[in-house]
Amino acid sequence: MTDSPQMSRREWFRLCLPKEKTPQATSPPTPIAPSDENMGHDTHALREVPPPVNHDGMDLSELPPMREAILDAPQVSQLFADLGAFASDIQLIQRTSATARPSLAKATSVEQLKLALQSLLQQQVQRLQVRYQWQNFHWIDTLESKPEGYRLVRIRHQSL
Repeated sequence: MTDSPQMSRREWFRLCLPKEKTPQATSPPTPIAPSDENMGHDTHALREVPPPVNHDGMDLSELPPMREAILDAPQVSQLFADLGAFASDIQLIQRTSATARPSLAKATSVEQLKLALQSLLQQQVQRLQVRYQWQNFHWIDTLESKPEGYRLVRIRHQSL
């Protein structure tokens, strides 16, 4: 056990700092390899998210790398257009409030992606997770509506 406050796995995947901990200064954005670029090739704003504080001897090296950025509405629209054109096996998970149960839907058409995009942009849905396959990787993009734009958190998993 360490002196640092513990961070649960749930907090890690929600990117929340433990309540007792104050935010640390972030390091400058790391350059992104071309293979990590999104489909629109406009990822200069994606920053690497540092791993959480290690506790209880967990092997954090097995966690997939996470990147985040703040997008504006046109960038979110471009992301959804790219998903419709290039991604496969798309799943949408949306939650209207922190206490509501998530609803899962398989996006079988570009129209369903457009509807999900509209719901996000019109503030009908605060958080939307898009799981998809692209370039032989599994990707999870979580979009959250914020006052300054839309927070994108991207995780790339190795294909099974």
